Amino acid sequence: MDTATATSVEAETRAATSVEAETGTAQRGRTTVSDRTVERIAARVLTEVEHIGGTVGRVLGISVPGQRPEDPARVTAKVSDDSEVALDVRLSVVYPESVAHATEDARAHVVRRVADLTGLTVTRVDITVTALRPPDSSTRRVL
Repeated sequence: MDTATATSVEAETRAATSVEAETGTAQRGRTTVSDRTVERIAARVLTEVEHIGGTVGRVLGISVPGQRPEDPARVTAKVSDDSEVALDVRLSVVYPESVAHATEDARAHVVRRVADLTGLTVTRVDITVTALRPPDSSTRRVL
């Protein structure tokens, strides 16, 4: 076999391989992640952030009984077709922690971890702080 023939065979082999790779990718389909799945992942991820707690539901400014600050934050997610997600988060912050620092920590953490766990790009995180809660303390103070 001469050099020209060998080069031609290699080129045909590369072309056939690239067609098979493209066909294989097209046949495998597409993975989608639902809004509800992202909401649950984000809520769980927020439990990893220090000084952040769950939201307490309120009616006319009074907290609804039966909800605890230890519960996870409430998250609403909207996943778009192009693998981007926008999150709306409702949470509480431990007092006297800085609300600005706590929410920035929460925002950075949720953006990084949701992207790592789902492969989606988090484009927006809107955070609403619903309450400032006292620190969890098992010791009693005498005043």
